[in-house]
Amino acid sequence: MATFISTPSHENLPRTADVVVIGGGPAGAAALWAIDRAAPTTRTVLLEASESLGAGSSVASLECFRSCWPTLCLARQLERSIEVFLHADEYLGEGAGKDIAVRQNGYFFCAFTEAQAAGLKADVARLHEIGLTHVEYLEAEAIRQRFPWVGERVIAGKFDPMAGWLDSNALIYRFARSAKNAQIVLGVGEIQICVEHGKVIGVTTPFGDIATPRVLIAAGAGAVALARGVGITLPVVIRPRQSFTTAWRDERIPPTSPMIISSAPFAHLRPEAHEGAIFGFEYTWHNKYAGAAYGTNAQHDGLLEPVFPVANLKDPRFPSITLALLARQFGHRDGEGFANPRYLRGIRHNIGYYVCRGDEAAYRVGNEGTHIPYESERAIIDAASEIDGLFLSIAHAGHGIMSSPTAGEIAASRVLGLPFTDPTFADFGIGVHWVEHDERVL
Repeated sequence: MATFISTPSHENLPRTADVVVIGGGPAGAAALWAIDRAAPTTRTVLLEASESLGAGSSVASLECFRSCWPTLCLARQLERSIEVFLHADEYLGEGAGKDIAVRQNGYFFCAFTEAQAAGLKADVARLHEIGLTHVEYLEAEAIRQRFPWVGERVIAGKFDPMAGWLDSNALIYRFARSAKNAQIVLGVGEIQICVEHGKVIGVTTPFGDIATPRVLIAAGAGAVALARGVGITLPVVIRPRQSFTTAWRDERIPPTSPMIISSAPFAHLRPEAHEGAIFGFEYTWHNKYAGAAYGTNAQHDGLLEPVFPVANLKDPRFPSITLALLARQFGHRDGEGFANPRYLRGIRHNIGYYVCRGDEAAYRVGNEGTHIPYESERAIIDAASEIDGLFLSIAHAGHGIMSSPTAGEIAASRVLGLPFTDPTFADFGIGVHWVEHDERVL
């Protein structure tokens, strides 16, 4: 089992490692696990700034996973990740299945108009083309029988029965603890990567140096500053993303309900423990609380630099805005459904960063060679070509929990110089700027 160092000092900090992983979220912890599985004698050290693992953007996660990705590399990535979730005892140790508590309730995408229904039908046809034949297109009658609580306004839907959710914190800790040769150091807030003659030679911390030939950056929004410290500008966009958990849920929505995803702008919710629910959507925020002080990226509704603590960027109106949007889409009047004021009592409001590929890493080539940027769902899991021994597992586009087992295995392949288990995983390379069906993914 991994060794945890919760109070680091000059005396107990490891001085050497074969690989140092920076970041204790799902990407970093999963990489630690995967490196240990692929090369059990590898000495790894994970450095995390917070006092616990999974303390960054994971706190705002809805902790969900789904299989219905039209992009082939993402479909294969999630197929493998779901296999790990469903066989957690085998991959993460005895009792892991109970700990991560998978609920395979499904994902249900709603259509309110004929145009939206046609879009979902086309989505399902594409998914069937790549072998995801378990994903269903549902007409109104089938919806009334299976999910009557969504109401009469929903005329069609896409249903992924393989999807669901789990305990993300338990998953992260299971990854970390199962890495037998790992030392995990918490509370290391300042880290600098050391490079000599174009090669990684170690990292510097407030508690001393660790000599290592290989470093994996898996630090979410914090990766930007780490890379800049060695002269690399990462091609990423950083956005705050909010969610909230309620203590109450409309009694018409049973605990067996799938995750419900509304139409654009795709507010979503799922049952939470006991009688609650958890809500989120990719809320356009930058005109609300950003301003010049945060170095806003108006083109991408994001930040040029992350702000810490990210809690400073919470919009207190977010819960009421989300509920009002859903009430309007589902046709709920004052006092009923999503317009019931009970939803706004006892809320836990969360926020974290959503990091995705920027214009330089996701674009189509148009006429005369012009670059046409697009919103990509693919992470960057690759070597940093500028520096020998530096690797990246970043820009997971809000899917860090669901993709973590396979993302960890891809990162391990990069770090250890091993072949990929699936050739499509090369599409997570930093230089792969376009992949079919990676644009406007729902």
